[in-house]
Amino acid sequence: MSDSQKLLRNSLLFGGMWGITEATLGYLLHFLPMGFSGMIMFPIGFYFMFNAFKTTGKQSAIFYTAIIAAAIKCADVVLPATTAIRVVNPVVSIILESLVVFAFVKVYRENRHYGSAFAISLGWILLLVITQALIFKPAEGLYLMPVFEMIGFMAMNTIVSGLLVGSYLVRPAGISIRFNNPNFSLSQPALIIVLAVVCEIANSLI
Repeated sequence: MSDSQKLLRNSLLFGGMWGITEATLGYLLHFLPMGFSGMIMFPIGFYFMFNAFKTTGKQSAIFYTAIIAAAIKCADVVLPATTAIRVVNPVVSIILESLVVFAFVKVYRENRHYGSAFAISLGWILLLVITQALIFKPAEGLYLMPVFEMIGFMAMNTIVSGLLVGSYLVRPAGISIRFNNPNFSLSQPALIIVLAVVCEIANSLI
């Protein structure tokens, strides 16, 4: 399998698996108070993007994986009752996550410890709040919280997400996904992406 084929296959695979997780676990976590789902979903997104990078050796795999996951979230636009913000908010969040993970790979690639995990967790939530406040200003968002409440929430988010990401970074071999098939095939990623789209549309209809 060529490097470009591996990049395509693994980006589709990890992006599709991330999409399934967003459509299932992410859906359930959104019943929690606003913002709490991100404490869990950011580490999960990090896991899939970082695995895509590790298995391909290509930093671009981070963005391709995020684009696939974001595209799956866009499946909701086919539903007449779906509002634009319901689609835009998670898509923007996924893209911001990819920027933070890309920066991590550039800066902290060889420094896989809890300190770097806390740094990227704080970086992601800061970037999200700034983007909400200055760019697309959703009707509901963390940027609308009172200042001290927002600071406390961001601190808690950084701690929880940092612990989860750090736990993976210090022992990546034990919880990595490996694909042993050396032959190039898009059947497996195609099936995963179709399943992810079905799950995404199904939870929007519930």
